[in-house]
Amino acid sequence: MGKERCDILILSASYGGGHNQVARALTQALHMQAPGLRIITVDYCDLLFPLLNRFTQFSYNQSIRHFPVGYALYYQATGKISPDSFWQRRLNRMGYSELIMLVGRLEPRVIVSTFPIPAGVLSEMKEAGDLNVPVVTVITDICVHSQWIHPHTDLYLVGSGEVAKGLEERGIPRANIAVTGIPILPTYTRTVDREQVKRDLGYHPEDRLILFMGGNNGVFGTTQFHHLLRDLPPNIKALVLTGSNHELYEKLLPTAAKHRNIRICKYVDNTADLMSAADLLVTKAGGITISEALAKGLPMIIYKPTPGHEEANANYLWRHRAAIVAKSERRLKMAIGRLITDEAFRDHIRKNCLKNGTPDSALIGAKLVLNLLTPRARGTRYLKMTARREIRA
Repeated sequence: MGKERCDILILSASYGGGHNQVARALTQALHMQAPGLRIITVDYCDLLFPLLNRFTQFSYNQSIRHFPVGYALYYQATGKISPDSFWQRRLNRMGYSELIMLVGRLEPRVIVSTFPIPAGVLSEMKEAGDLNVPVVTVITDICVHSQWIHPHTDLYLVGSGEVAKGLEERGIPRANIAVTGIPILPTYTRTVDREQVKRDLGYHPEDRLILFMGGNNGVFGTTQFHHLLRDLPPNIKALVLTGSNHELYEKLLPTAAKHRNIRICKYVDNTADLMSAADLLVTKAGGITISEALAKGLPMIIYKPTPGHEEANANYLWRHRAAIVAKSERRLKMAIGRLITDEAFRDHIRKNCLKNGTPDSALIGAKLVLNLLTPRARGTRYLKMTARREIRA
């Protein structure tokens, strides 16, 4: 059987959604700059556990929702593990054989990882001499965590100067780090007529629009949150995106039916336009969503950030005065009241968002990836091994 070659292999995962969104953003940006490239994205956990991947995703989401303290303890415990530690080296063997087979079949010229586990496996492969193509790691949060850091990564694409400094402090050469911003879809570079978007939504241009995102995590399912929505003045419009949380969608429908200023949606394909039109975003602290809001200069309230990477992202926004962090419904109500009524304060937050945002992050990152493309010489083997072998720890 012939080889299914590709130019760029992107390794992602469906945990939290952000890793796949970054992969999609980079793919679009790469095709814009080099239309003829063949790019293949692989869910790394599908590669390892094709029958269990959905179950493990469900377990991950449930653990964050119902046992956030446990996730926080894991995040903290693994936050400063050395790349040479016993546990990290064991983790770097997860899927080693499967990845060797995949790369041997596809023969990519560059490999990009938007998920930490394959980033470690790729580094291990390079150290062993089993891989000789450039490896890029895209860190999908605005914070540093050891699971992303591996000695044989050729290039890191990071979201901020603080992350770059953190990598340097852990031994990564500055020449191997590029501060691009977390890659977001190229549509975020477009200028949009926000008043027209409001009209298209059926709102008056002078209406204040609050966008609520993060429904997948269940943070908007409380009775207190429903009361908060009902108490909004008629000229304050609320658009709640519930994503795949069908239970929340059904629960909020009666409220929306009674209050014309409340609208509930599952999925939309124009989030960039909605962020352009909105006056305020209430959301969780996922790296992609906050990067999109920063790019649009959209003031944020980070609502009940999960301990771990979300809390670290929220702290970054707070330090740069680009968001308010609300850990209760009462504080959320107070924050909404201030940001909606205090135009000077809202404008101050908006300017800080723009200062920390990078609308063309995916295009910048794509250009750097293209610079690493290696020539494909006829007959060249990209791996020393092309058949599955037993990996001994």
